[in-house]
Formats: sequence, structure tokens, C-alpha cells
Amino acid sequence: MKFPRSLAIRIALPLVLATLPIASLVPVSAQASGSTVNVVGYSVVKTIFSKLETAFQATSAGSGVNFSNSFGASDTQTNNVANGQSADLVNLSYTPNIGQLVTAGKVPSDWASQEFSLGGVNVALTGSRQQTTYPTPGILTDSAVVFVVRAGNPLKIGTSWLNLVKPYTTTSGSGKTKVTTKHTYGIVTPNPTTSGSARWNLIAAYAGAIGAGDSSSKAQSYLKSLLTDTVAQPVSGSAALAAFLGGTGDVLLSYEDDALAAVAAGDAVQIIYPSKTILIENPVALTKTGLSNPAAKAFYSFLFSTAGQTILAQNGFRPVLKSVWKTAAGSFHSFGASAMPITTFDPSGWTVLNGQFFDPSSGIVSQLEQSIG
Repeated sequence: MKFPRSLAIRIALPLVLATLPIASLVPVSAQASGSTVNVVGYSVVKTIFSKLETAFQATSAGSGVNFSNSFGASDTQTNNVANGQSADLVNLSYTPNIGQLVTAGKVPSDWASQEFSLGGVNVALTGSRQQTTYPTPGILTDSAVVFVVRAGNPLKIGTSWLNLVKPYTTTSGSGKTKVTTKHTYGIVTPNPTTSGSARWNLIAAYAGAIGAGDSSSKAQSYLKSLLTDTVAQPVSGSAALAAFLGGTGDVLLSYEDDALAAVAAGDAVQIIYPSKTILIENPVALTKTGLSNPAAKAFYSFLFSTAGQTILAQNGFRPVLKSVWKTAAGSFHSFGASAMPITTFDPSGWTVLNGQFFDPSSGIVSQLEQSIG
């Protein structure tokens, strides 16, 4: 079962669904043997791209194709590509990263239509002809913000965002030596100045507070408490997970797919699904150099194929291809009608959110962090 789609909670602005430009399907002809595809991505997708590339190389289109990979914090990776790092295909955390590369002249402005023209997937179709789970073009995978806690959830952390900032007590000794101590949960989330994951997390936290009935001012106060209780802000989503696995903090705010990978690897953690959450949409695009690289175009097409989307689904990434989702849905947490409705962020929507929350001088989060010190 997919996320609910009714829009009951609005996050400071109307968020408009991206529309797909009309295009004609262009056959992907590889002639790719011996070619190299330069892939640049956000940190969390490092392992899955290794699997995708291996599977692609086993196909006739991918035979003889080589890959050069670079993965890291999404904003850092974006800046690197904008400043000249080689990239044929970019898979980044959120759409403003791609927008920045459009501005830098690295990615064409119609990048979202590549899903149709090269991937063969038409997101504009609806009803019985619908091909994607959500009508946002240019998105490779979906995810959600989740809480990650220690195995067994020893601190009994619940599903409410508001409970993350409420103190809990422990008792030691007995009789006259009995001592009750108040504690706050140590939060781990990436740094929003480098990580798209961090921005998804904090927007989800703010929206979770709004969804619980808080006013905008109270939701901002909640964010301040959450940031005050944050004990580590690693550079990326993967670095945040590594810090948490190393013993830092009590609760990690994470991509669902990264959390599922940790569980699958046998790490001593478990996932708590918030009662309110938002859809994460991670975009992919061929750069201008990628569009002139037949191997890169063939690999892009593979990512949106049934085979590529199935590999993603089997590794904790919610597939965008509806036919694959129908088969994979049972492997994922089902968000009921009371969960926060899924909100699709188009580039203009995220531009507003970035300014409102993350502008270095005037953004809500930036000012809160400055006040905390």
C-alpha cells in the first residue's frame, strides 16, 4: 500500500506538482563497449549503485561499460560537479541540487523529461494507464524520514515527533539513596549545510509538529528544542548512520532505505516509523556530457527499467515504477490514512523551503542554530 495522497497539512506554502514536458521517446542505442560512465551521487546510494552497475554490465547494453563513482554529502557533491568534477549521471538528495547544476550549465533545464524520453516512463499517465507511483518526473526512488533506535528500543521511544524532545527519567539506588534523574534523548541528524538528508529530516520534523496541532511559532520552538538536543551533525546521511552505529546518540533521523540497509546488515538497531512523515523524492539526471555518452544514456534507461527498479526495491528503496511497486509494496511499511499526506516538492517549492528554513542569514533553521550556539 502506498502513502496516502490527500493533502491535509501544508508546509508554509502551496507545493505544486511538477509537470512533464511533452516529448517523443528516443531509442537508447549504446555502442557502449569500453565506455566509462561517471556517476556522482549522495552518500546513501553508494552500495546500491554498485549493485545496479554490476547488473547493467551483465546486459547486452552494458557489456564492456566501466564506471567511475563518487558519492558523498549531496550539497558537497553538487558543488563539486558545478565546479568541474566529471559527471555523466547525477543522483542527488533533492531537486534544488539538480537546479543548481542547471544554473551552472552542467544539466539541461528539461532534465526531468529524461525519464520519459530516455527512460521510457511517462509520469503523466493516470488511471489504469498510470506508470509511476507518484506524478513527479525525474525521480529515481522514493523514501521517507524515519527514527532509528537501539535494538529493542530500550528507551521506549515512540512514534510522535513531539516526544523526541520530552525528557525521560531513570532511577538509581533504593530507599534513602534512591535518585531520579531527568535526561533528554540525544538526536543524531546530518548537517543541513552539507546534507540533503538533514534538510528532509528537519522539514519533516517541522511538519510533524504542525501535524500534531502546533502553530508555526510552536513548531519553530519545537525545532529549536530538537536542535538543542542534537548531539551530532555529521556531514552526510551515511556518516550520521555510522556515528549512530558507533554509539553516538539515542535516536537517528534517517532515510528509510539507509535504515533498512542497516537492519538487513544485522546492525543492532530497529526502525520506528513516525506517526507523521513525508515522502522523500530523490532525483536523477544525465548531465550534458552524459547525454553525449551512449553508455550513460543506456544506464539511465536501465535505472528506470523493471530490472533496475526491482533491484532498488529489493534493497529498501521505494521504486517509482508502479508495476514494480505492486509487487514490492508488501516489503515496506504501510502508511495509513492518519500519516502525513505525501507532499511532492517541485524545484520552485524547494527553492521557497530552502530560503525559508536554510538561508544562511534568515532561514528558520539557520537562525535557530545560531541562537543555540
